[in-house]
Amino acid sequence: MHKFLTRSAACALLFAAVGASARDAVDGDRLVVKPFKNDTFQTGDYRFGKGELWGYVGDLKESKKIKGVLLRDGGKATDEQKHIVATIAQAQQIDAMIELDGQQQPLVDPKPAAAPAEAAAPAATQ
Repeated sequence: MHKFLTRSAACALLFAAVGASARDAVDGDRLVVKPFKNDTFQTGDYRFGKGELWGYVGDLKESKKIKGVLLRDGGKATDEQKHIVATIAQAQQIDAMIELDGQQQPLVDPKPAAAPAEAAAPAATQ
């Protein structure tokens, strides 16, 4: 049991040291993310998939009070990557921006949510 606790404490210290040395890519009040291969993202020293980015943005919203996400190099991003960033920002209730040709502009979701189906007509009785 003592070895387990010692190893657990050592791992916790290691993770804390790595976390302290890694840099977040926060510019002002926005997290800067860049498109990476296979619909993943790079931010600072980290690379994330969709789920990890979701959690990371939520954590930074709480801890660093970010108010938006900037998709840098937006011209290299796939429609799926743009959709992921837009969806995460909408769910976290923060701004989504994209950088195209050096200009920042609001990110418009290329795959908007499908409109809700119209209410089905009541079935005719016979």
